[in-house]
Amino acid sequence: MKRIYLIWISLLFIVSCSKSNTKEKAELNKIVNAVLKYESNRSTSKENIYLVNPELLQLKVYSPSKKEILGEEPGPPPFFNKSVVHLLDLKNNKSEERKSDSLHLLQQNQYIFDSLKVDRKINPNIKFATKKDISNRIKFCEFSNPVYFKDGYAYIESRYFDSAFGIGFGYLLEKQKEGNWMVKKVINTFIT
Repeated sequence: MKRIYLIWISLLFIVSCSKSNTKEKAELNKIVNAVLKYESNRSTSKENIYLVNPELLQLKVYSPSKKEILGEEPGPPPFFNKSVVHLLDLKNNKSEERKSDSLHLLQQNQYIFDSLKVDRKINPNIKFATKKDISNRIKFCEFSNPVYFKDGYAYIESRYFDSAFGIGFGYLLEKQKEGNWMVKKVINTFIT
């Protein structure tokens, strides 16, 4: 009887985890789709297929030191890290939202996926870059894991490469009533 009970609990746990993975995969695909749509509307080039690195950049959120906030010492390179203060300022949080949002952002340093799993219904225009494409810097882009605010906002970074040229952007997105995401603000993160 104990074995049947343990098997039942294990099965329930596996099913609930897979539903969570499926939901997160759909959210990530919707966010990537919103970013690609936004960029295609800004660009004069109307490419139909996007070459994307399947590996996600691991974006970590950290709490800056007092000296960093006061400008007395630099923080860690923003290439792989994002200050929670910077993210809150990007969203222009009201003071009552800042505390709950900051705790929520700091708790997300372990992300469910380390690579993009494309949902062809949402993103039929994505093709994965090969290791050769990436090492040769054939025109491709890559994305970070998203970071979710408490109230229907998310932040994600992307990098675009074309031979020796590279540029990065950070996107603040808002979830719409129908479930899709919309880019609200864009910042430059780097350029080579």
